[in-house]
Amino acid sequence: MSTEPTTLTQNQIAETDFEKRRGISRVEVRDGYTQVHVTGLAEPVAKSRLEVLKTIANAQVSLDFLKLTPTGLSFVIPSARTSDIEASFATSQLHHQMVTDRSIVLVHAVNMRDEEGMVAGIVRRTISAGIAIDHVTDMHDRMLIILPKENATKLQQLIEKEVA
Repeated sequence: MSTEPTTLTQNQIAETDFEKRRGISRVEVRDGYTQVHVTGLAEPVAKSRLEVLKTIANAQVSLDFLKLTPTGLSFVIPSARTSDIEASFATSQLHHQMVTDRSIVLVHAVNMRDEEGMVAGIVRRTISAGIAIDHVTDMHDRMLIILPKENATKLQQLIEKEVA
């Protein structure tokens, strides 16, 4: 067994060139969303949720960030389609609230879930800065935060400053 230090060849080094640096790589803002909350659905709630989703599908509106709640559901739609959903819901008399002028801040980071405390740290700094958060979700390589449009650039700058 050799006690000589291992020297990496150029080919061995090149094998890891494709790997991305850990931590936050970029922050992106997407404007133009409406958050929709549907509450007080009739029992059985699961069946009522299906009816709501069928109504949305019939209006041919794409939704994102679907979240099931104890008495309904919430989701995000493009702001340009807000009136289509409003018209569809009017005939079904659903109890709902639409919050316009929403943005999505995307925080990109490779293996974000493996970075201990990263998601919690971003949420903590956001709240500490007085920025209201409507919804947070994450994937293996990014975190998405829905918030009022007027705070999106402020949050982007806050996060970018932290990683600079």
